Amino acid sequence: MSAQDLDRLVEQALIDHLVDDLSTQVVERLVTRRRTALTLLTGTDVGLGKAVGGLRDLREAGWRLRYVLSGEARDLLTPDRLADLNAEMLAAAVAEAGVPGDLDIDAMLTNCALVMVPALSITTAAKVAACIRDSLPSRLLARALERGVRVIAASDGCCPDVRERAARSFHVTEAYKARMRANIATLKDFGVEIVRARDLGRAVLGPAQTAATLASAGAPVVAPLTAPVPRAVEPVWTGKRIFSRGDAVQWTGSELRLDRGVLVTPAAADELRARNVRVIQG
Repeated sequence: MSAQDLDRLVEQALIDHLVDDLSTQVVERLVTRRRTALTLLTGTDVGLGKAVGGLRDLREAGWRLRYVLSGEARDLLTPDRLADLNAEMLAAAVAEAGVPGDLDIDAMLTNCALVMVPALSITTAAKVAACIRDSLPSRLLARALERGVRVIAASDGCCPDVRERAARSFHVTEAYKARMRANIATLKDFGVEIVRARDLGRAVLGPAQTAATLASAGAPVVAPLTAPVPRAVEPVWTGKRIFSRGDAVQWTGSELRLDRGVLVTPAAADELRARNVRVIQG
């Protein structure tokens, strides 16, 4: 092998390493974004206690929850209650009453897969339904909808029919209740996913991941009615969440089984394809 050929091989190896490293970094950022939720707390705590379990499930499933408080929420929620939420606050987003002109809503939404509202207040629901944007919550939710960001809101705080509200001396006319229901219906039409507070975590994770979280916590999970058919043991990769080219080079089998959540870098996919390694993911 000539010196020129050797230089070419070294150069190609360096290029492959750099591409693989950059691909891994990009994939890691995408994974982080896919599991980051902007969690908006508004001026009510109705249903918030029921949402805490779902928020805990999300954290245990690897979600990063970044909290934004309106001025009313900051006054309403004590430090102990915020500690229960294990809240990671956005310092710039803990707003005073009113909306500072330099508050960057788009920056808050950057790198977030969705916006969650564990307790949607009557006021915020009414403002968003009427396209009024004069508060932090109404501006943030309106901007999320404009950008096509997924929005999930628990309606306990703005629904007239929940028992917790009736226990708080809620004596209004049927017309008032009808308006509250209409606001919720309008939010659904706008694309907001409306759920009950107790179902918030399930709405994000889906039933399969929620069951897995419960099982890991020691809670009983209902088994399927039919026993699964035994299958032959196949090679399974049990490494990190990102399968890189270096991992592909070291894999010696003709078949590779990966969990659904594992991401394969482009360089790794090329290496496996060149060696005719069959990849099974799921």
